[in-house]
Order: sequence, then C-alpha cells, then structure tokens
Amino acid sequence: MCHPIRTFIEEQFLIEFGDDFPEDTDLFRSGVMDSFGYVRLCRFLEQTYQFKFTEEEMTSNILVSLTRMEQFVAKKVSRGVAASG
Repeated sequence: MCHPIRTFIEEQFLIEFGDDFPEDTDLFRSGVMDSFGYVRLCRFLEQTYQFKFTEEEMTSNILVSLTRMEQFVAKKVSRGVAASG
C-alpha cells in the first residue's frame, strides 16, 4: 500500500519510521522538522490531497506526527468529498 505522507516525510527529513522511530513520534520535539519543513509539508499535503488549510489548522498542533497527519488528512478529505457530493 502506498503511503505518500510517510514517503514524503522519510525522503524530505531523512528519517525512517520503524521500531526505533514510531509513527506517533512528535517530529518537532524530536528535532526532525522545523518551521520551514512544516511549510513544505503543508504545501505537499494541499497539492497531493486537493484541499486548503484554514489558518486555525495551520497554527494548531494537529500535524506533529505521521499518525496525526494521516488522521487529519483522512478527515479533511472525507469532509471535502461529503461537501462536494
């Protein structure tokens, strides 16, 4: 199964998720991602999943780990499908 968010994070930030680095690791606290990386990640998510972040979403702590990102994107995409359907 393709995991575009995981692949993006691993390639951009030169990490590998696994037993030593679980998917629920806070990427900011672990020093993996900074504010510039966060902006790149948000742009990637918007382009890949065809949605826009609200200002509140951008400034809240919803995208700190791969697990939380995947949950957020799934909800955001399902809301978009429901709104357009």
